[in-house]
Amino acid sequence: MQPSSLRLVPVPMFNDSYLWLLIAPNGNTVAVDVGDYDVLDAYLQAHQLTLTTVLITHHHRDHTAGLPDLKKKHPDVPIYGSATITGITHAVNGGDILTLADIGRLLVLDISGHTKIHLAFYQLTEKILFCSDCLFSAGCGRIFDGDPVSFYQSIQKISLLADDTRLCPAHEYTLSNLEFALAVEPDNFAMQQHQKRCTVLRQQNQPTLPTRLGNEKRYNPFLRCHLLLKEISALTQESCQTGAQSFAALRRYKNDWQA
Repeated sequence: MQPSSLRLVPVPMFNDSYLWLLIAPNGNTVAVDVGDYDVLDAYLQAHQLTLTTVLITHHHRDHTAGLPDLKKKHPDVPIYGSATITGITHAVNGGDILTLADIGRLLVLDISGHTKIHLAFYQLTEKILFCSDCLFSAGCGRIFDGDPVSFYQSIQKISLLADDTRLCPAHEYTLSNLEFALAVEPDNFAMQQHQKRCTVLRQQNQPTLPTRLGNEKRYNPFLRCHLLLKEISALTQESCQTGAQSFAALRRYKNDWQA
C-alpha cells in the first residue's frame, strides 16, 4: 500500500460536526468519533465500504453516542480510545502506536485540556492528525473538565508536528473562529485571506477542513499566544508574561466574546 492512496473524508454530522473517515483503496475504513451511527452506516452502504476500526478521542456524546448501535451492527470491529469511555474495546494512552492493516501506523497523542482525557490519532506516513475538539481552524475548544495549563501544553505538542500535517477537527467552526481571531489580530493578512477562502467554501456548502498546521500557525491565535503577549494583554486586560498565561487569558475572553 502506498501511503498517498489513503482517502480522507469529512462526513457532515449533526449541525456542525464531522465524522472523519480514513479509507484504504480496498474499501477498508477507519471511522473517528461516531456521534451518530446512522450517518456512518448510510455512508458505508452508499460507498460500499467496510468498517474495520473505530477511534474515539474523548467522552462527549457528540463523539460517542453512536457506539451502542455500532457495537450491535459491528460486534467484531475494534474501538480504540480511553479506558474511561463506555464502549471502548481496546484501551490506548498517549504514546501508544497502532498498526492497522491497510491504513498504516497511528501514533496516539495525549492532548488533554478540552476534557481531562482527550486523545488524538496521528497517521504517521500521511501526516494526518485527528485532533477532534482540541484544535480547530483559527480556534480551539472550550475547557470543560480539563484545565488551561494542560490545554496549552497539548497545543504546543501539536505545534511540533510537521507543518504539512493535515489537521482534522471535529467541528465546522472556522468562520466564527475567524471573526474572533480578527478581533485579536485585525491586520493579519493571512487571516484575512483565509476568511475569504473559507467564506466561499461555506457558500458552496463545502468543508473548510482539513487544514494545514503550517497555515494555522499564521492565523490561529491559540497557536500564536506566545507571539501575541502585548495584544492579548491589552484585549483581555490581563497581564500575560508567558504563552501559557496568554493562552488561558484568551480562552477565558473568548468564552463570553460576541462579534
